[in-house]
Amino acid sequence: MYKKIINIIKLFFKIKFRFDFPKKKKLLLFDEIHSSVLRDIIKKDFNILEIRSKKIYFWIYLKQIIFFDFTFKTYCKNYIKFTSPKVIITFNDARFQMYELKNNFKNIYFVSVMNGLRFDYWFKDKKKLWPNKLKGDYFFVLNKYYIPKFQNLIESKFHILGHFRNNSIRINKNKIFKEFLFISQTFDAKSKELNFHIKLLGLINRYSCNTNKKIHILLRSSAKSTKFQEEINFYKNIFKSNCVIHQIDQWEKKYELMDKFENIIFTLSTMGFEAIARKKKVAIFAPKSFHVSRINALWHAPYQKKHDFFSTQNLTFYEVKRVLNNVSNCNQMDWNKRYYKMIKDQCHFDKDNKKLKNLLIKLSKN
Repeated sequence: MYKKIINIIKLFFKIKFRFDFPKKKKLLLFDEIHSSVLRDIIKKDFNILEIRSKKIYFWIYLKQIIFFDFTFKTYCKNYIKFTSPKVIITFNDARFQMYELKNNFKNIYFVSVMNGLRFDYWFKDKKKLWPNKLKGDYFFVLNKYYIPKFQNLIESKFHILGHFRNNSIRINKNKIFKEFLFISQTFDAKSKELNFHIKLLGLINRYSCNTNKKIHILLRSSAKSTKFQEEINFYKNIFKSNCVIHQIDQWEKKYELMDKFENIIFTLSTMGFEAIARKKKVAIFAPKSFHVSRINALWHAPYQKKHDFFSTQNLTFYEVKRVLNNVSNCNQMDWNKRYYKMIKDQCHFDKDNKKLKNLLIKLSKN
């Protein structure tokens, strides 16, 4: 009991209290991430239930202090009751707390937007760890292949949106031809995947040397990240001077860079799938297994032999050369006609997130 009280006191002093009151607004964002994107989509103001910064309205929290209930879940309920939103939305589909709240607010619409790739191991873990009977009203996913997977976790209506950030940036014309942009993903990988990347990148470097063209690399880390220099050193050790490294902190600018290149290489990156939606010619290299799942390059869709034109799991120089030559030598018209058509369901492009915007406007009026 004593230890529990000490922990509560420590948590209490981490909280940043506000002593004003939140205004009542029709829309509430659960978790502050991507608030700027939501503001750009709907062009209106909304409340934010801040999960990460732990900014708490003192006068709403006071009731909990009186009853010695310090749980954040109770605060969320009290905050929602006080602000009376018509719609609660989140861009963090990985927080089950959002879906738990639906049972307490049946007259409020709960909307979730998928934030990135989820692999089979993720769904298996959540099935074990998440509570049962989670609910929502509308759930926007990257593609149709995710719907049956999320249906095993959450009761909701599902809609295909693509990636909301990708949808926010207009598509520009190619400016750099016959060269490749590699989308970095290395530093989310565990040791097995790290070894896969080292071998793959070594083969890509050999290919680049033979074709006398440098590989362009879009870094994942921000300049402020502790992994920034580590990521640069990783690529420099493999490519030496045979690469051009692009470091961009603003996420919007990353899409603008990607649009300049007609050819994209990726492994397990969400942005790689977004490149498909932007009709980029893509070379896809995926490990034969990822954690507990055996996957193909387009892992959540059924494998098709014709995918081998732009992908392979066999890490030999011959195979890497074959795939990169196929993609480089294929003109954009043929790509759109033959290959984009076959993989367009991997990630949709909904310009300006019209599906999401129209739904939020409709629900807010009800």
